[in-house]
Amino acid sequence: MDRRVRVRTFGMPAGRAAEDVSAAWPEAELTEAPAHGDPEADEDGDCTAALVWDCAPDRLARFVAAHPSLRWLHTTSSGLPPEVLAALAARGDVTVTNGAGTHGRAVAEHVVAVTLAHLKRLPGLMAAQRTADWRPETARELGGLRAGVVGLGDLGRHTARLLGAFGTEVVGLRRGTAPVPEVGETYGPREWKRFYDGLDLLVVCAPLTGLTRGMVGRRQLALLRPGAFLVNVGRGPVVDEQALIEALPGGRPAGAALDVFATEPLPASSPLWSTPGVLVTPHCADTTAETARRCLRLVLDNIARHRSGLALRNVVDLARGY
Repeated sequence: MDRRVRVRTFGMPAGRAAEDVSAAWPEAELTEAPAHGDPEADEDGDCTAALVWDCAPDRLARFVAAHPSLRWLHTTSSGLPPEVLAALAARGDVTVTNGAGTHGRAVAEHVVAVTLAHLKRLPGLMAAQRTADWRPETARELGGLRAGVVGLGDLGRHTARLLGAFGTEVVGLRRGTAPVPEVGETYGPREWKRFYDGLDLLVVCAPLTGLTRGMVGRRQLALLRPGAFLVNVGRGPVVDEQALIEALPGGRPAGAALDVFATEPLPASSPLWSTPGVLVTPHCADTTAETARRCLRLVLDNIARHRSGLALRNVVDLARGY
């Protein structure tokens, strides 16, 4: 192929990623979107493809709407924000691929790390160390706890598998009811009460869709076992943050580790920063060198497929959003 194609990139890491993409797609004219301002303006002309590592949802939605020649959009994330999905649905002529399969291992390790930190009372022990306070804490074990995983895609299945290795009883909640090997029992949306009832650990791995927005709220949290722990590594709005803030003093849950939020960055005024028992991390559960390498390999494979006219990997069902 020697016909020049214009490709817009968003947040592409410098160095190896840029070099490898250029080498894999020699006929592509790569233009990095500006870090700030509107990405609609394209001084190099309209583009036919876009490769997205990082971009604010509203900016990407405007870009999709403003480029009628766009035919392929690849995003290294697993889910697409509602704003971008709406822009794509209005078009109907863009093939979208995502990064499913590249993030699960890192996210699962993050889930186990923050859960163990809570169960082993590490925040309290570290605070005691700063004041030379010899204060033994009674910890808990993962083995024997009942954990529920909301969303059984790449993130959820990796998480369930890793928790199971610790002897945790793992159940799952998903869109369908077909069995999933990584969990002992699978519940559908209509069985949500049975799923949440008596959980010691709730891990939210679901993408944000019209069906999942706010799905973990007051009624769901009230069913958890007293002293339960919540981890959200899916999307912030899946959990009703206000309901969580109000529930924490009552112990259902007694603590939470949140990597995603309804508004990102999390505003300094949010009470979550200082709520006892809450660990805030800045949407970095999957930020590892290994994840970056897996994302790049997938991008390069899909570029090769795109250039050869082969079927692309990880084509998104826009009706579902993933």
